This record gives sequence, structure tokens and C-alpha cells, in this order.
Amino acid sequence: MTSLDSVWQPSVIDLARAGNFRALTYWINTYLLPQGIHARVENAQAGCLQIFVEFRQAVDKQRTVQSICHQIWKLNSDEIDGVRIVARCAGQPDILWKESVRIVTPANQQRRVQGVSRKPAIGWLPGEKINFKVLRALLVVGTAVASFTFGCWFGYRAILNNKIASTPIPTEAVTLSQQTRPKEVRAALETIPVKYHNQVTDPTDPIVTLMFAGDVTLSDSFADVAGNDYKWAFAQMDLYRQVDVAMVNLENPLTRSETIRPGKEFNFKADPESVQVLTEGGVDIVNLANNHTMDYEAPGLEETLQTLDGAGIRYVGAGRDIKEARRPEIIEVKGQRIAYLGYYDPESHAAAEQVAGTNPLLEAQIAEDISAIRNQVDWIIVNYHWGAELADYPADWQRQLAHFTIDQGADVVVGHHPHVLQGAEIYKGRPIAYSLGNFIFGGNSRSDYDTAVLKVSLKGQKMKVEFLPVEVRQYQPTVVKNERGDEILNYIEEISHIFERPMTSPMILNTRRTESIAAAEGANSAPALENAQFTTGGENSAPALVKTPNPSPAPAQKSNSSIKVPVFPGDIILRNYAKELEVPQNEEQLEASPETEPAAKDEFINTQPFITQPFIPNLPSPPSENQQSQLPAIPPPSFNLSNWKQKEAETLTLAAEQMRRRKTIQLPVFA
Repeated sequence: MTSLDSVWQPSVIDLARAGNFRALTYWINTYLLPQGIHARVENAQAGCLQIFVEFRQAVDKQRTVQSICHQIWKLNSDEIDGVRIVARCAGQPDILWKESVRIVTPANQQRRVQGVSRKPAIGWLPGEKINFKVLRALLVVGTAVASFTFGCWFGYRAILNNKIASTPIPTEAVTLSQQTRPKEVRAALETIPVKYHNQVTDPTDPIVTLMFAGDVTLSDSFADVAGNDYKWAFAQMDLYRQVDVAMVNLENPLTRSETIRPGKEFNFKADPESVQVLTEGGVDIVNLANNHTMDYEAPGLEETLQTLDGAGIRYVGAGRDIKEARRPEIIEVKGQRIAYLGYYDPESHAAAEQVAGTNPLLEAQIAEDISAIRNQVDWIIVNYHWGAELADYPADWQRQLAHFTIDQGADVVVGHHPHVLQGAEIYKGRPIAYSLGNFIFGGNSRSDYDTAVLKVSLKGQKMKVEFLPVEVRQYQPTVVKNERGDEILNYIEEISHIFERPMTSPMILNTRRTESIAAAEGANSAPALENAQFTTGGENSAPALVKTPNPSPAPAQKSNSSIKVPVFPGDIILRNYAKELEVPQNEEQLEASPETEPAAKDEFINTQPFITQPFIPNLPSPPSENQQSQLPAIPPPSFNLSNWKQKEAETLTLAAEQMRRRKTIQLPVFA
């Protein structure tokens, strides 16, 4: 077999063997480009590369997969164990096919036989852990290979793996105790006590579990169905009682007040006795920053707060004055100190000095609230009641506000109000769920619908996030599995593809910041995380294949330097951000494109097909605008308005932007 080192510059081979995405892309494309196919290596999880393939005309799936696998196999890298290939036509958003294959080489097989394991990337995952090297080195390109000699055949098989879905997160000792930290936190306007939450299912388990659901209205149609059966709503929702801290958006005051707020189409309220629905369901905290909290003015809010206090349920987002409305709720559970905040439209019944109301959504106050407590708590949860009702996607200003919130130091952003599910994304290593839809919403007569709840698990500096699919029948939610559950989760993934980094479920995030890098990169840069790790999992997540013939030997030593890489806008898998280190490169070589010649015929391809099985649970989104492609492509979906026909006289005034800027903008009406 032709020696790779004899025809390629060593820097290219070394970088590709070490897992450099750009070097691997260059290496694979030397064979694919002459055939009108362009590949892009984007990601890696546990040594498994994700490769995005584009072509102008339909290609043979089996032959393309074989070709890519053979190119990877020839490197004989002990860092690469397999590939995930996703293919589509250039410029088209639809995925044509996807395939997953594990590649066995002498190098990675010897590593397993000798028991040489990589440093575990995430302690939560069982089994073998792979600290896959990720580099963003600027490739020094060399002369193209004229042709390659292939004379081996492949046999592959796929196996199912349910590690993340079925294996509980391991536990370890809790390092922080109530006695070692101050019992008060200095917030933006006042010093507030920490609430110690000791009523948990398993006090010995250091993993803190949080759950978030959408809109809850315990009046009108709900009261007609459930009556005085306060156990009815959560009868099939044991998970809400099992988590450590459960939260909902309560969209009605608990009051008997008759001081109805004028000028509203819908005014909701429930009898104070209805608070038992929440206590029976295991709800620990509610968000009151919404458009129905003040439906019965200050007396209704006053009675609501008294009722919640009497039931032991905490609340955020509203108060008897601005100080109480802005007050965060600080809950310490199993040594983890969690802060909750809630905000709503500043133009609607905003609280002020000696004026009851909701916490106004103002960027300056949001930044001040988060900054004041950031160094005193472990996690910050921010709730927003925002957006347009029944909108499938968030508006630009919502995305900007969510990103702004994360930039200030928030760890989770949860949205409500649209009454339907919207997508979720990862921004700088933090999850943003734009709308959780309705949960138990008696405000209308529709009692049967599908939704989801967000579950967050915390351990140390790591966070696991996942959506749980929920089916609501007669205002009674139930977590569903199998095909029904898959339908709901697939829908969430589908509507999340508009984001640059869509959230997949489940996903594990290491959220420890590296402050110096974050400051250097700026607020709009890629996530600056120390040992940041992103993992997705689910069924069919670890393929395997049989042994292949021996390729050329691996080099004795590899470079230990690695550089951060930008997050792939799609299926986030596994990445390790190591110490920042610059690699000197030639600027002229940086922009060079690989010179290719027509590859040899396909005699090397054996007629025996691959035995493969897709295990990518979601489809990656189209490339972002700053990604370079060898093929012409349609720009990815944008949140900016486009494809409209201007009409001279007809315009539509939208006031949604007022929630942040207090301005009314005029936009052309869509034709």
C-alpha cells in the first residue's frame, strides 16, 4: 500500500490523525470532490466523527459511505472510532439519508486491548469515555494525491445503545453544605434569605433535578372538568412529585376578589382552595410574571401571594411593589444554590414603588438582577412571559433577549405565553426553551393536546437537559413514550432546526466558564468554556463494526496541542475545549484549496454491502452563513423578515418590540 507520509505533508496527516476537523475535511474531499461531492467534518462524540455531505446530483449511498469510511480507515488513528454521515442535495434543507458506522483500525483496537483509556469526558456517562481531541488548526495544505490504491473489503454491523436514556447518573458526595455558605444573598435591591429545600425524594443523591412546565390555569373549563378533585390534574404525573424542585407558570390569581381589571378580553381567577392542585402535584415554585396575574388588580394579587405563602409554594415575577416583584427566589437543595427570576412586559401592569404588579422586562434591570447574585449562587433560572400567542417560532427580539440573558450569566432561560411548543437552542453552553406551551390550561375549552416539560439535572458544574413528551387529556397530563412520545420529541427537534445550535434531547453540558477566555472573546463569540462538553444520546447511539485489514502504521507521537473550535450548528455531540494555543500557519496556505485529480475507478469496492443503522436522533440544520462550502447553497433559515411584497399603502403596526425598546415599529404586510 502506498505510504501516506510519502505523498502528503506530515502536518496534514498528523492533524487528521489527531482529529483536526479541517484536516479531515481536506483529506476526505481529495476523493469526493472529483465526483461532485463535498464533505465537511463538523463534530465528534466519543471518537465518532459527524460528517455532513452535499452533492448536486443524487449519489450512490453505499458507495459514498464506503469511500468515506475507507479514507478515515487509512489514517489508522487511535482517536477516531467511527463516523456519522448526513447527506443532502446542495442548497436544499431536507436530509436525504444518514448512516452511522464504527471503524476498527489496528491503532484503536490496540488501545482497547491494552486497556489504554482516554480521560473521561463526562463523569455521568457509564462505560468507556473518550477525550476526543478537537483542534482548530489552520491547515498547511500540500500537493494533492493523484490516486489511491484500494484493495480491502469492509464488513460492518450496527448495535443499539441506550446509555443515556436508560442509565441513571452516578452519584458522589455533596461537597457543599448549608453550614459552609452564607444564609443570605445580596440581591440588586435587598438582602434576601436562602430557602433550604430539604423535602426531596433521595437526600443521599447529590444530583439535583428540576422540572419546568408551561401555562397553568385552574379556572373556567378546568374547574368544570375537575371540580373539587384537587388530585385530578397531576394524577398521572408522578414525575412532578419525584423531582427535587418543580415549577409551572401560574396564569390565574388565586382569589375571591371581584375587582376585575377593566379592558381585558379574558380575566381568569381560581378559588384559593385550588392551590391544593399545585401542592398535590408537587409544585414547589410558580412564575407570576404573566398577563393574567393582575386580572383582579392588587387585591387579587395580595390574596394570591398570601395563599401561596400559606401553602409553602414559592413565587417569582410579581409583588406588592417593585422590590418584591424583582426579588429572586434563592433555593438551596442538596448543596446546590439555585436562583429563580421572572419577567413580563414593562408596558402591562408593571410594579413600581408602592404599586403592585409584575416584574418589568427591562434589559438594564435584568442585567443588574443577574449580576448582583451571580457569584453567590450556583445556577440562575430566568423565566420570560413573552412572544406572540400561537406562534410556532420566537421573534428576533426574543432570541436577542435570551442571548443577552445568557451573556449576563443566566444558566437556563424558560419561556411561556404562546400556548404552543416552540423550539429550544443551546447558546454558549446554556439551554433556552422559548415556549413550553400549555400544561394544564383551563382558560379555554380545549382539554386535549400535546406538550412537553423540561427536565434539568444538576451535578457539580454539569447540567443534563431533556424534554419529556406529555399528552394532555381532559386537562390531565401524562408523560408518554414509544411512538407518541417520539412524535412529540421529533416535532420539537424539527422546529428547533432554525437555530444555529438546536438543543437535542437528552444533552449533557459542562457549564464551567473560563472567565479570561470569555472576556477576550466578547459577548458575541462562541462559548468560552473550560473543558466544555456537549453530549446527546438516545437509541441507536453507538454503532460497531468488525475488524478490517491493517492500514499504514500510526505515527509514534502526536501533538498534544489543541484549540477551541466553534460549535456546529446542528446535532451537538461531544467537544473538549482544551487550553488555548495558537498554531502558526502560512496565510497564503490558509486560503488554499486542495488540488484534486480524478480518482481511480471503483474496482476496490466490494459487492458486500455495509450493515449499518442510522443512530442520529435528529437532523442537523443547514450551514450558517459564515460557513464556507464548495457547492452553491441556499442561505439557511433566518429570523429576519424576507420574501415579502411591498404594498404602498398597507402597513401593519406591531408593538411586540415595545417589550424591550418601548418603540413601535412598522413592517410591511406579507402578501
